[in-house]
Amino acid sequence: MTINKRSAPKADDAGEKFIAKAEGRGHAVRWVRGNRTQITLSIAPDLLRQVDAIAQRKHLSRAALLTVRLGEKMQEEAERAA
Repeated sequence: MTINKRSAPKADDAGEKFIAKAEGRGHAVRWVRGNRTQITLSIAPDLLRQVDAIAQRKHLSRAALLTVRLGEKMQEEAERAA
């Protein structure tokens, strides 16, 4: 039986991926469907209950309500800046 020498270990791709995601080196890949990007948001439970109550009264989903409200605020900011 012959003894085979192992070749030197190859460069770790995980390390290269980590460096590529480092701040200032581009942006991380995001989940996108159409023209929407999925995000994760952490908020206080009481605030979430208020958002859900408003969404229910307006017959909207939580995501739809947040999208509408954020859009309104962004438009207000743009008008103030102009």
